[in-house]
Amino acid sequence: MNINNKTQKIILILAPMAGITDLPFRIICKELGANALYSEMVSATGLTYNKTKNLEYVNSCKQDSPFYVQLFGSNPKHFERAAKIIDNLPDMSETGDGPMPRRPEGLDINFGCPVKKVIKQNSGCALMRDLDLSYQIIKTVLENTSLPVSIKIRAGIEDVDALKFLDKVGSLDWKTVIVHGRTYKEGFSGPIDMELIKNIKKKLPEKTVIANGGINSPENAANILEKTKADGIAIARGCLGNPWLFKNIKEYLKTGKYSKPAKETVKKVALKHINYFLRYKGEGLFQEMRKHLGWYFKGIPRAKEARDKIYQVKNSKQAIYLVNKI
Repeated sequence: MNINNKTQKIILILAPMAGITDLPFRIICKELGANALYSEMVSATGLTYNKTKNLEYVNSCKQDSPFYVQLFGSNPKHFERAAKIIDNLPDMSETGDGPMPRRPEGLDINFGCPVKKVIKQNSGCALMRDLDLSYQIIKTVLENTSLPVSIKIRAGIEDVDALKFLDKVGSLDWKTVIVHGRTYKEGFSGPIDMELIKNIKKKLPEKTVIANGGINSPENAANILEKTKADGIAIARGCLGNPWLFKNIKEYLKTGKYSKPAKETVKKVALKHINYFLRYKGEGLFQEMRKHLGWYFKGIPRAKEARDKIYQVKNSKQAIYLVNKI
C-alpha cells in the first residue's frame, strides 16, 4: 500500500495495537492528523473458524479512511481464507455511517508482535524465524486479494535480522514495510536501530519504508525521519492519551514549533472520544473506554486521584461527569 502522494510528503500512520486501535480511536486520530489508520490485530485463524465474531474488528465507517486491516497467524490456509473474506467485504460506499465490516484500503501481515501468547502460536515476530513459511504466507495473501499488501516486521529475532528477512521476501509484490527498529529481545525499550531502517530504504527503494518504535514527540519523529530517510512513521504507544501527536508532528516539520494541548482541549477530545465510543461500540462495552480516559489525563495535577476514579466508573454518565470535573 503506497499511501504517499504528491501533496502528502510524510506518511503518519496510526500503528495497529490489540485492544486499542478500534473504530472510535481511529476516528479521533484521523481528525487529529493521522494519514492512515490500522485495525487491531485480526486473527486469520479466527476469521476462518468464527467469521462473524472476528469481523467486529473490521467495523468501519466513512470517517475511518484510509483504513488497513492487519492479519496475524501462522497457517497459510487460514491467511488464504481471511484474505478472501476481507477482499469480498462491501465497499465503503455501501457502509454508510456504520459501524459495519467493510473492504479496507489495504491488508497488512503481522511479523512484528512480541507478545508471548502470540509468539507461542508461532505468529507475530516468531514467524520471522521461518523464512520459507513467511514467504508462503505473503505469497498466499497476494494471490487471494486485489488489495495492496504491507508487512510489519521487527529489527530481528534470534539469528534472523530484518535485512535477511527482506532478502527472502523482498521480491514479492507487497508495497510497504513498517519496521519496528527494535529486536524481539529488546521488546519496547531502548533506542531503535535507525541505521538498519536507513539501509532497508537503500536496499528497497521501490518499496514504501515506514519507521516505527519509540516515537513519542515531534522532535523525536523529526530526528527519526532525518536519520532513517524513511517515507514516514508509524506511531503506536506514543499517541495513547496524546492523539494530537500526529497534528503536532506536522506542525513541527512545517514550522519548527508546535503547541501542546491545554487541559480544556484534552477534556474536549476525551468527551468526543466517549461520544464516538457510545455511537460505534455502545454502552455495554464502555469499560473498554476507561483505559483511554486514564491515558488522556496522565500527568495532570492530582493525576493519580483523577485516574483512580476514572478506572472505577461503571458507565458513560459517570465518566462524562468526572471528565467535566477535572
